[in-house]
Amino acid sequence: MKNKSSFVLAGIVMCAFMPVFSGSLRAASLRDVVINEIAWMGTAASTYDEWIELYNTTGDTITLTNWTLSSADGTPSITLSGSIAPYGYFLLERSDDNTVSDISADQIYTGALGDAGEDFSLKDSSDTVIDRV
Repeated sequence: MKNKSSFVLAGIVMCAFMPVFSGSLRAASLRDVVINEIAWMGTAASTYDEWIELYNTTGDTITLTNWTLSSADGTPSITLSGSIAPYGYFLLERSDDNTVSDISADQIYTGALGDAGEDFSLKDSSDTVIDRV
């Protein structure tokens, strides 16, 4: 009887945590993370103050490690690291963490954004396009 109770308890615990594990292991799909905003002109303080913001459209934390955000012309080409919280933002700042003074950057990148515009692709670690602008 004791073994049966332990088995039932283990099953209940596994079922309780199954949604947590299944959500965190799900592969990202098209537009799960979007390129939300691009500040390509800099700021009044400096034309070097460029930044890019990604947004997680899902209720799951998404690991961005080994994802890439790259321009069609090759500059910039950024290998991402870290993760993005559910319905959260991921801020990339150019060169230093002084671009957006009241928000810490999630990642610093190098390479200027073209003033005529950029064609960006966001790809996951399997090289699948998740978003494009």
